[in-house]
Amino acid sequence: MRQYIKQVIKALAFVWVLWFVCLGTAFAGELKDGSQRVFDYAGVFEKEEAARLEEKTAQFRQEMKVEAVVLTVEDANGQSPQYTADQFYFDQGFSESFHENGIVVLIDMDNRELYLGTYGSMIRILTDERIQDILDNMYDAASQGAYGDAAMAGLDGAQYYFKKGIVSNQYNYDVETGEISVHRSIRWYEALFALLVSTAAAAGVCLGVVRQYGMKEDPGVNSRLAYRADCRFQFQNPTDQLLHTAVSHIVIPRQPPRGGGRGFGGGSSGRSSTHSYGGHRAGGGGRKF
Repeated sequence: MRQYIKQVIKALAFVWVLWFVCLGTAFAGELKDGSQRVFDYAGVFEKEEAARLEEKTAQFRQEMKVEAVVLTVEDANGQSPQYTADQFYFDQGFSESFHENGIVVLIDMDNRELYLGTYGSMIRILTDERIQDILDNMYDAASQGAYGDAAMAGLDGAQYYFKKGIVSNQYNYDVETGEISVHRSIRWYEALFALLVSTAAAAGVCLGVVRQYGMKEDPGVNSRLAYRADCRFQFQNPTDQLLHTAVSHIVIPRQPPRGGGRGFGGGSSGRSSTHSYGGHRAGGGGRKF
């Protein structure tokens, strides 16, 4: 009897442990896939500020289909802000949403640096110059200790430039390899011009054919055109002689456009500096405060 009771107790204990494990797994999944996108590990946000930031990040996901993460750290463990932002974004699984499109607004209290990480399509939208503009507003708030306002300035700036879209001369510049990836886009006026040119060319060809092979008013002429016009044509054996050839060799140097700028990564108007993290492509820029 006692042995039976012990077995029942062990079975119940196993069921309880299994239930807690399942509950914990579900809760962890809810945190990962749920609404939390503000992680204030440095404890610099007021409760109301954190709530407003959460609402703003939710707006990114719902309206823009872009991930937005706000992160503060007190101890960076010797890592750079760039590495901290990239590691958190990819290793925590935020890159799995929206084809990696997203940003990380980082306030690094250890390195005393503001950093804006960009991923996916946001790399092309937030060029180096635009990032520096956003960091200007973040710096004004962070230098006065208003870290909640600084994080909100980062989100507001990213949203503003998202609505403006990709600049016409945008290109990605890999700071590790020097490779350049130019963004190709067709403006509405370019498409309209191409349509008009192609239509005019097609119409010209059609009119030429109609004029050349159009039937005459005289039936006799029509008959001769239809059945006898090509009777005088004779094939011949033409010979082609190559008289002269000339070959020119021109070396086209490939180098990134030169542009001045301030802060992380330089900054011409269309340049987005990129780097790699774990096989992924990432961009961003930072500013000390």
